Order: sequence, then structure tokens, then C-alpha cells
Amino acid sequence: MSHTTARAMPAGEQDTIVALATPEGRGALGIIRLSGPDAWAIAARATGSEDRFPSLPPRRVTLLPLLDRNAEPIDDAVVTPWRGPASYTGEDLVEFSCHGGREVLRAVVHRLTELGARPAQPGEFTQRAFLHGKMTLEQAEAVGALIEARTEAAARAALRALRGGLGGRIQATQDRLLELLARIELGLDFVEEEIELEPAGTMAARAGELAAEMEALHSQHRAGRLLREGARVVIAGAPNAGKSTLLNRLLGQERAIVSEAPGTTRDYLDASLDWGGLPVRLYDTAGLRKTADRVEAEGARRTEELLAGADAVLWLTAPPDWTLPPEELRGSDRMLVVENKADLGVRAPVGTSPDIRISALGGEGVEALRDEVARRLLAGYDPGELLLVEQRHADRLSEAAGALRRAETVLREGAGEELAAAEMRIAHNALGEITGTVTREGLLHEIFSRFCIGK
Repeated sequence: MSHTTARAMPAGEQDTIVALATPEGRGALGIIRLSGPDAWAIAARATGSEDRFPSLPPRRVTLLPLLDRNAEPIDDAVVTPWRGPASYTGEDLVEFSCHGGREVLRAVVHRLTELGARPAQPGEFTQRAFLHGKMTLEQAEAVGALIEARTEAAARAALRALRGGLGGRIQATQDRLLELLARIELGLDFVEEEIELEPAGTMAARAGELAAEMEALHSQHRAGRLLREGARVVIAGAPNAGKSTLLNRLLGQERAIVSEAPGTTRDYLDASLDWGGLPVRLYDTAGLRKTADRVEAEGARRTEELLAGADAVLWLTAPPDWTLPPEELRGSDRMLVVENKADLGVRAPVGTSPDIRISALGGEGVEALRDEVARRLLAGYDPGELLLVEQRHADRLSEAAGALRRAETVLREGAGEELAAAEMRIAHNALGEITGTVTREGLLHEIFSRFCIGK
């Protein structure tokens, strides 16, 4: 993990804070985290070891009793102290590994607050790590992404970000941008001597290269979002096209009722899957057709709502009707027209133009369908190489790329190197917002309030 410059701690951030760092509930172990200037002193009093605790070796475990205000034992805990800055938060920190009973853990947290700690806010430990220069801002966001990861591939992508995958690319671009900016500003210093230190066309090309790099990173945003948040994949089509059969085939179990009678599915069913590392929420919907049945009509209305918000739509068409998708969905990059019931030996008529042919009943082509959906959703990116580009990052990357493109144009047209330098400063500040070297008011609260308490 990279180390960055420590930042000024806001008022209230110098308290000693405490929180349960493991999920609440019954378990073998529960870990309580205590961090701040008084962490060691509070831990010493809580364990009744004021004389011994200050001499404990940092980062070594010690078995100590935890005592209530009457010196009665609450639990025996494995205690691990750290001295700042060599800790997760960059400040003095103590972790207590206790038995995992809910009441035991609550009693320990209560005792630590009695002794002067305050309950931590969501994400406050990681926020302190950022403020103390233990990690950059996008690395801190990666901690949250790692906790929330739904698949192994998503977890690995978050770990790459935590290890500086995105930040390293940003920093390298910033370094090259500063070098280019310095050359431009040096040229401005010698403008009266009419000395051209580097041709404007060369500098324009370099600005364009930097813009292209930012645009390439930005292009990973949608795929990264789906890897992090999951994709909504909707199975749709006319009644009796085999939608429920396909759902059951993809799940490997019977979840939906399968019947030859049209309109069997009155409402949507959904299930979570892992498609080659991509977390997917799969929806089996009611068939779309005109009907006087109020219940079936309501199911069709809900299907239309799901279609509007889907990341991918699998439109099943099958004999004898070969129903095509609604006009507004045709040609959409979200749409795959799937020819089903290939086992019947009947081919789709000319004009149907299916993207893939399957038999949901027999399984033919289903694996290829799954792979094609994942490929399209991830825009061809390998989940093992994707960088997690958050919406916040994407906005700043777009701002930086736009400024660099404007600088490129100004330099090529000879419209003034002062204007090009101003655009480059805009780009540099935009990239700084990603890593946290530049922050605006409210940004840290916006980011860390999404974390769980204890992290």
C-alpha cells in the first residue's frame, strides 16, 4: 500500500474512537477496534494493567482480562496494540479479539466508551488512515469495494485498486503532465527572447497522448461498475417462449414453474449468479402480450419497468410465433435476440435475426449465451485486469481528458500557451481529486459515510 503525505485532522477527528470491526451477531470471535491518542491509556484501564500495558511490545498479541467498572471480568481477550504511525489508521491503535457473543461485545464497547472513547462513525477508521497519509483516497474507496465485493473477481479488482492499480496510473499521468506544464511555463518565461524550447506540435501531441490515457481509463467505468454492483439481466419475450425454462437452466435448479400454458409467470422471479466473475441478478419476467387478465397485465407492466432498467435483455423468440422485441428495444446494445427451442429442429424465419440459438430445455448453446452476455456487459475487458473506476473517478477523468483535449487544440492552433497551461492545471487538479491530493468540502463525508461502522 502506498504512503502519502499526512493531512490536517479536522476538529473532532482527534478523539479516540471505538467500534466493533466484525459483523454483529453470534460467532467464534469478535474484534473491537480502538484508535486515537488515548487508545493505549484506555486499553490499559480496561484490562486493569496500567503498569504493564505501556511496556507491551507493539504488534504482539497478549492475553488480558477485560474488566467492567467494578473490576469484574467481562471476557478474556487477545489484545494487539500498535503505535502510530505504524498502524492501519496511522495513530495509536488497539484491537481486542474477544469471544463472539453479542452481549460480551456490547459490554466491552460500552466499557471502552465509559473510559473516554466515542463510538466511531461509518468508515472513520479508514478516513483516519487517509488523513494520516496511510493511503490515497481511491485506495480508501477500494477498502469499501473489497468489503462489498460479490464475486471473487470483484474482490480481486478491489484488491488491485487497494494496492494502487488505479492510483499508480493517475500518479504517472500527473507526473508527465507536470513535466509538460513545466516546459510550457519555461517557454513563457523566455517568450520575449522568442526561444522555442520545444515545438508546439510536439507538446500538443503529448497532451493528446495524456488525454487518450484518461479516456481509456474512463472507458472501464461501466464494466467496473457492473463488476462491483452487479448486472441486471432480464429474460423477456412472448408467453411460452421458454423464459422460465431458461432461468431454471441457468440456475441449475427448478426455481420457476414451467408449463406449456401461456401466462404461467404472472410476476417476475429473480436470482443472483456469478457469471465468470461478473455478479448477475437474473430476472424471469411475465410474457408480453395483450390480455384482459388484470393479474397478467400487471405482470406485463412490471416486466416493462424491468426492461427499462436492465443492463442486458435476453429476448427469447421461439416457434410458432417468433415474436420480435418491441420496436424501442430493437438495435439496442443491451438487447440479445435469442432463438429458443433449437431442439425442435425449426429455424427462425428470415428477418428474425437472432444473435444466438439455444435450447433452454436441452442446454444446447446456453453456456455460449452466458459467455456472450458477460463479454458484452464487460465490453470485452477481462475481469482479471479491470480497474474499478467509480462514478466519482469517471467524472474527474472526463474533466481531465476534456481539459487536455482543449490544451491540445490550443497548442496545435497556436492560440496561446497561457491558455494551454491553464487547461493543464484544470486537468491536474481533476486527477488530484481522485487520489485525494485535492479535496472539496463535503467530499470525505460523502465517501466514508457509505462504509460500515468499524472500517
